[in-house]
Amino acid sequence: MRRVLLNNTDLRVSPICMGTANYGTDIDRETAKTQINMFVEMGGNFIDTAHVYGDWVPGVKGRSERIIGDWFKETGRRHDIILSTKGAHPDLSDMSKSRVNPAEIKKDLDESLLYLKTDYIDIYFLHRDNPQVPVAEILDTLEDARLKGKIRYYGCSNWSLPRIEEADRYAREHQLSGFVCNQLMWSLADINSYNVADKTLVLMDRETYEYHKRTGKNAMAYTSIAKGYFSKKADGIPVPKKLSAVYDNESNENIYRELVNISRELNRSISEVALAYMMHQEFTTVPIVSFSNQQQLKEGIRSCDLVLDNDIVERLRRLKRYVY
Repeated sequence: MRRVLLNNTDLRVSPICMGTANYGTDIDRETAKTQINMFVEMGGNFIDTAHVYGDWVPGVKGRSERIIGDWFKETGRRHDIILSTKGAHPDLSDMSKSRVNPAEIKKDLDESLLYLKTDYIDIYFLHRDNPQVPVAEILDTLEDARLKGKIRYYGCSNWSLPRIEEADRYAREHQLSGFVCNQLMWSLADINSYNVADKTLVLMDRETYEYHKRTGKNAMAYTSIAKGYFSKKADGIPVPKKLSAVYDNESNENIYRELVNISRELNRSISEVALAYMMHQEFTTVPIVSFSNQQQLKEGIRSCDLVLDNDIVERLRRLKRYVY
């Protein structure tokens, strides 16, 4: 499988990143390990997790990270993987209660290193932001962790564009490495923003797209196939009400029709084309995908080798409105 060099890093990653939010909950420990083995054997090397993943189930904390850490210990393949994790997520009992401050960042990072059974993280993301905390305090904390060797690079997830730009300025002025990557909600499907339940999530919009295009900052897209919205429509599977509320709109009807046409022209699945589209952006973009079964994983891997010509990419891009 080909590799993608992330800008302003020495990290060469698979074009797709495997998400692990459901490890230890919907996906049990052994199934998760089998999935990691399959992903790696098929050429994948980029895995994303978070300190908070699995904590919505009472009991053991850090379920996802612990499973990945066990896999590292059992296989000895830590150095074959580019690993990203995230910390400083709000308290799940009260999402309005921010945990983005130096003490909580350090605490989560040290716990993640313990759970993951590693002494370094390749890219460490802040899972949310707190605009009340100066970017100087946040970046200085992350830079300190980088200089100590705990993290190689750092990034942001669910940060507003003004705050990212503020952080960029501070990094330039103080000669820090700064955020190398931005994780946000983004797929081929346009989003009804008013129906996104978690208002702390940040969605790709035209202004943010232009920022990435202008700066070349790497992007990682979560919900990168819109939770299977287009595939469900193609397969005649009823789209759940919550999913319909987020994605049912005129724009997506137009995108779906064009996606079906392209899928037939290329003799590839809807999911493969939708993922390949994400890999053909005007700046480095890596879609994060969680897989429920082996067939989905195989489709995800196949999308990495699907080359879309400029005409096909433009046929899809011109239909996008990004956010309603």
